[in-house]
Amino acid sequence: MRTGKQFIESLRDGREVWLDGERVKDVTEHPHLRPSIDSTARLYDMQFEAAHRGTLTVASAETGGEIGRTFQIPRTREDLVARRQATRLWMESSFGFMGRAPDFLNATIMALKTKSAFFARQSREHQQAVEAYYLHAASNDIFLTHALNDPLPNKTRARHAQEDAGVVLHGVEETGKGLFVSGAKVVATAAAYANEAIVFPMPNNLVPSDERHALAACIPMDTPGLKVLCRASFAHPGRVRDFPLSSRFDEMDSVLVFDRVFIPWERVFLYGDIALINAMFATCRVRDMTAHQTAIRLLVKLEFIYALMVKIARALGTEETTGVSLLLGETAAQVEIVRNAILAAEAEAKVDPENGMIYPDFTALLVPRVMGPRIYGEFVHRLRRISGSTLMQAPASLDDFDSAAGPFMKRYLAGTGASAEEKIELARLAWDICGTEFGSRHVLYELFYAGDPDAIMAGMHRGYAHKDAHLAMFDRFMKG
Repeated sequence: MRTGKQFIESLRDGREVWLDGERVKDVTEHPHLRPSIDSTARLYDMQFEAAHRGTLTVASAETGGEIGRTFQIPRTREDLVARRQATRLWMESSFGFMGRAPDFLNATIMALKTKSAFFARQSREHQQAVEAYYLHAASNDIFLTHALNDPLPNKTRARHAQEDAGVVLHGVEETGKGLFVSGAKVVATAAAYANEAIVFPMPNNLVPSDERHALAACIPMDTPGLKVLCRASFAHPGRVRDFPLSSRFDEMDSVLVFDRVFIPWERVFLYGDIALINAMFATCRVRDMTAHQTAIRLLVKLEFIYALMVKIARALGTEETTGVSLLLGETAAQVEIVRNAILAAEAEAKVDPENGMIYPDFTALLVPRVMGPRIYGEFVHRLRRISGSTLMQAPASLDDFDSAAGPFMKRYLAGTGASAEEKIELARLAWDICGTEFGSRHVLYELFYAGDPDAIMAGMHRGYAHKDAHLAMFDRFMKG
C-alpha cells in the first residue's frame, strides 16, 4: 500500500497531458487537476488511519502482504459485506461524486485475475500476464483508469470499415518483445492523474476483419507516444465554500491518443482473437463486481442529494407541505430500492465452483444499473423544484456576507430556522449539483456510464434470471 504523498509523487513521471491547448508540465501542480489529485490522495491516506485499517485493508494470501480491501478476492458473503463497507467509506469521502475512484478498476483487475484460465485459451503467456498484473497492481496500490470506447466517426460501421480505420486503437507491429499500437480511446476518466490505463473494446461487438482492434492490455500513463487530451475543466479550484463539490471532485475526462505506443507482451492480455475479446467482459464476470461498486457509489450519491433536499425544504419551511413531502417521500423510496438491491445481491451471492470466488447476484445489481440513469435526473429535477427561486437569487459568493451589503443579505435572505448564510450555503451546494457544468456532467455521466440506458433496460428483460420461474408459475395457474 502507499500513502497519498506517494501517490502524488508517482504522477511526476513526465507523462504527456494536454489541457486548454497547452502541455501540462506537472499534473500535480496544475490548479484544475490538483483538486481531484488531492481528493484521490486522501483515499490512500485513509488506508493508514487506525480507525479505517480493518475496513480499507486486509492481509492477502496472494501477495503475502497487506493490500487495499477492494483488491481482495471475496470467498464468503462476509467478504462481500467488507467490500461494500470499504467502498462506502471511500465514496462518502466524495459523497459519491468521484465515480472512478481507485476501487472501481481494482474490482476489474481482481475479477480478471480470478478468471485467468479464460486467457489461457489464447496462450499460457496471456494467462500469466493477467495473474502477474494483478499482483503488480495490488502490491503497489496502482491507481488505474480504463479506456474502452472507440472513436467511431460512423457508428453504423464496424471498426475496420471506418473511412479512417486508423483512428480506432489497433496493433500496427508485433515484435518478439511486444506490440506497437496506434489510434485512440475516448472518455478515459481520471487518465490525467492515473498511474496506468487498461484498454479493451466496448461494446464488445467486433466482427471479422476487426482482428487488429481486438486488444486488451494495461499501459503506464508515462509510456512514450501516449497522449492525454483533456476536456475543458469544470473545477472551481480554491472556492470550496461557493462550489463545495466542483472545487474538489471534478474528475477529468480525456481522449487517449496512442502514437505508435509500445506495449510489452507481459502487459498484453489478449490480442487478435475476436471471439475471445468479445467474450472477455461477460465470461470473466467483470460486470458482477463493478456493478457492486457502482451501486454502492450511486446509493451514497442519492442519499446525499436526498439529505440536501430535506435541509433546503426545512430552511424554506416547506418540508411538511403536501407537494414537497410527496417529492421527498418518492425520493426516499427510490433510495431504499437501491439500498435493498445491494443487500439482496449480497444475500443471494453464490460461489463460482470454477474459481471459488463468491459473486453478488447480478440480477439484483441490475436494478440500480437500470434505474440509476432514470432516477438521477429526477433527483436533480426535484432538487430544483424544492429549491425554487433560492437558486436564482444566491449571491455570487458567500464572501459577500462580509461586504458592505452583508447586513442587507442577512436580513432579506434569511430562511425558516436557518440564517441567511446557512440557507445560501445550501443553495450554493444545490447549484453545484443542478446548475453548473460540473452538475450537468454528472447527469450525463449517470445516464451513460454503464452504456446505452435503453439497451441495458432491454437487456434486463432478455437476460432476466427469474423469467422462467415466473412463467412457470403463470403456466401452473393456467393449467389449474
